[in-house]
This record gives sequence, structure tokens and C-alpha cells, in this order.
Amino acid sequence: MSSLNKKLILAFLFIFMLGSFGFYIIDKATKSRIDNIGIIGKVPSFSLTNFDGTVVTEKQLNDKISIISFIFTQCEGACPIMSENMSTLQERFASSGDIQFLSITTDPDYDTLDILNEYSSNYSNKNNWFFLRGDILDVIELSEKGFFLSAALLPAGHSTRLVLVDKELNIRKYYEGTVESNIFELQSDIVTLLNQG
Repeated sequence: MSSLNKKLILAFLFIFMLGSFGFYIIDKATKSRIDNIGIIGKVPSFSLTNFDGTVVTEKQLNDKISIISFIFTQCEGACPIMSENMSTLQERFASSGDIQFLSITTDPDYDTLDILNEYSSNYSNKNNWFFLRGDILDVIELSEKGFFLSAALLPAGHSTRLVLVDKELNIRKYYEGTVESNIFELQSDIVTLLNQG
């Protein structure tokens, strides 16, 4: 074997080992970041009505990974993007019975159960997505004191963040609901919570 061939083989082996080490470091760093998702707070007690007329309380979140948004049906800005991103997540995790979605209207005066039902049919293809309404004062309190999100000048002044809640009703993390990279991050964190059981 020529000297040039030996050098090429050694260079290839060195690059291969360097690349493998790099992937290992990136993988460990990513897992460390995700595995240590902190706890921001606890979901408080609430009682809201789903578009089908059933009452949904915080007990609905027990033993489920929940993704929560605040939207309203007449919104022409962020809400359709947020709902489309939630729809994408619903499709990606369609085979899991451990995940659910909740969208809470910030315009209950307009968003009747019938309107929420129609809105839900535009985005949801499964019965694990609840479109909820309640008294506006209860919605404001739930947003601000329950999920620590802004609720000024509703309906339009709602937060555009999605909230990740674990199976023990712990608020784990926020994601900008209109930013694709945040949705990928949320997807990754959902997988992590699923793997943690």
C-alpha cells in the first residue's frame, strides 16, 4: 500500500471519528436541554365548556400531555397560524392516545358553541382537541394567573404562545405559536415527555 493511500485512509478515519464525536456531543447536549424541561407552575382549577356542550375542567389534563392556546375565531392574524400549527401537531401525533389539545376563546361573546364547532371542523380531525369557552373574566384570570400569559385588550390582545403541560398538570414550557422553529421544538419536547412516560 502506497504512502498516499495510507494517508488518505488515516485522514478518512480521523474525519469519521471527529464527525461521530461531534454528533455524540450534539445529541447529548440536545437530550440534556430537553430532559431538563423545568416546571413553571401548576395548572389551576377551571371549568369551561367545549363546543359539543360538555364541561371540561383541569381534571381533563390528568395523565395527558396537553398543548394549550388562546385564540378567537374572528382573528385574522396569529390565530389561524397557531391553529394550523396545532393541527399539524395533532396529525403528527395521531397514533398517540396520550396527547390532547385545548384552544380557549378570548371572545366568548361572539364565539358561541356553534361557531366553535364550525371553527374546530376547519382544523381538527380527531376528538382530542377541545375548543372551549367561558365567562370572559374567568378566561382572563386563567390566562394571566393560571398560565402567566398576557390577556390585555381582549379578544385581540391574547398571547400567541402555546403552552406545554405534562401529565401531572405541570406547566413546562412556552412556544411562540406562529414560529415554525418553535413548533419543531415543541414537537421534540412532546416526544421527550412521551418517552419519560
